[in-house]
Amino acid sequence: MTEKELIASCIAGNKKSFEELISTIQPLIFNISLRFLWTREDAEDATQEILIKIITNLTKFNNRSKLSTWAYRVATNYLINLKQTAIEKSSLSFDSFSKELQSIKEPVNYDLPDKDLLEKEMKTGCTLAMLQCLNRDLRMAFILGSILKLKSNVACEIVNTTPENFRKRLEKSRKLIGSFLSANCGVYNPKNRCRCNKRIPPALAIGRINRKNLSFAAPLEAYNEEMEELNSISGIYKNHGNFKSKSDFLKQINKTIATKKIFNANE
Repeated sequence: MTEKELIASCIAGNKKSFEELISTIQPLIFNISLRFLWTREDAEDATQEILIKIITNLTKFNNRSKLSTWAYRVATNYLINLKQTAIEKSSLSFDSFSKELQSIKEPVNYDLPDKDLLEKEMKTGCTLAMLQCLNRDLRMAFILGSILKLKSNVACEIVNTTPENFRKRLEKSRKLIGSFLSANCGVYNPKNRCRCNKRIPPALAIGRINRKNLSFAAPLEAYNEEMEELNSISGIYKNHGNFKSKSDFLKQINKTIATKKIFNANE
């Protein structure tokens, strides 16, 4: 079934098509939301709201772009205009982040059986936190261009700007992230003393990592050690893989829209 046929079937009220649509776009929306918002709870809330917006506006989809592109456009518009998050209110910046990393006087290696899993949790959480140091426009440009690898002619439509302006945003975001990594990250620059493994003990001590409720690393999946481009920004972020939500969005959405005419574009 083509995307056009799938959407037509959804609008006609076909339950199986509706479920297929949700299963197709939900991972895309959750991943961009988690990268943009950093906390799993905020990302899951945003994902549900974005999915409802997509579903209730399916009749407005004109098939002139891919469904994924249109879904990203809806998601981006929602995320960019979302009220300020708790981590944004904390005024996290590259300077304050750098000072925190430097404040760990005597880092200690962590060598328990779950070290690989917790190191992945530490590394992923840290690199996603760096994105919070960017303003929202630069953050979204970096996510779309550097992490999702979308071409500028596609990404510019998603964020409603020109290809040239998008490339400028992407270049600036890469410079800011690159400068921070170069000055602080031991994976990116071996001369730096910061290592993800050595940050695990203090993170556990202050509750930033909770063994029983990991935010980024999946405890039920085998940890896959990937080769990284140690001097590459894309290599640092490529190692994240795809994030999986713990929520049953289809069940939640069915409850939310049970009493609505969800495909009425005028509502």
